[in-house]
Amino acid sequence: MGTWGTGISSNDIYEDINYEFFELYNQGMEVSAITEKLIQENKELIDSHEDQNNFWITIAKSQWECKSLDPKVLNRIKDIVESGKDIELWKELDASQSDLTKRQKVLDSFLKKISNEKKTSRKRKVKKSRNAIFEKGDCLIFKLSDGDYCGAFVLESEKETEFGLNLIAVTDIKQSEKPTEKDFENAKLLFRLEQQINKEFKPKEQISWYYAQHFKKSETEFEKIGQLKVNKDYHSNKDHQSFSNWDNLKLFQDEFYSDFENNKCKNKIKLSSLRKKYWLQQRI
Repeated sequence: MGTWGTGISSNDIYEDINYEFFELYNQGMEVSAITEKLIQENKELIDSHEDQNNFWITIAKSQWECKSLDPKVLNRIKDIVESGKDIELWKELDASQSDLTKRQKVLDSFLKKISNEKKTSRKRKVKKSRNAIFEKGDCLIFKLSDGDYCGAFVLESEKETEFGLNLIAVTDIKQSEKPTEKDFENAKLLFRLEQQINKEFKPKEQISWYYAQHFKKSETEFEKIGQLKVNKDYHSNKDHQSFSNWDNLKLFQDEFYSDFENNKCKNKIKLSSLRKKYWLQQRI
């Protein structure tokens, strides 16, 4: 399900669908047309017992922001919340009682919020060109809550685009001493296990795109300690279709290492392989 918190937006589906919705909205497309397009393109999510709730919650939130909440979509949310379907799903995924309580409060608050029409519609944003925050090949470090350093590597840096996206891979670097460029040369891509509805766990690579315009709001302090050559080009419209917020880099890591034994997996890919033109997944 790709969920890292009890909040409405704390899951991969919200990140992806919300991004697609407002990208089309800012291009001038009507809300009804956007909704139909996203429904047609995401049949797999809609048919998934595990993912459908987050899909419809995201659609409802996006429509409400534009003062165009479809009554049928609102009724879907009422059913999800009032029937307890979403809480049952979280129980199936072995959520703690604390998280179940928090999730129920979040759902009740969300339903109450969208049941009242928003005072003003979200304005369409005029596109402007941006450059990515970091350069391709930058080796970034930041501190986790336990004081250790971890490393993230910049695979791509967009220039003069609407969002100025950076594609960033989280590495397995975690150490008390400040990492060096050499540590990045020897680093591996970080995977974490995510539980599926059938109780199985599947590995997920920690690679996402990050927006230039959101960087100023980030509370995480990043430091560049070196730069390595990247010969491969990545494109935000087709490669690693995951979009996230800067502070999630730290949140993901904190969550991962807080329960390391249950989150770790056997997938091992060298960071160096992601820098090559032809990505050879080296499993060691």
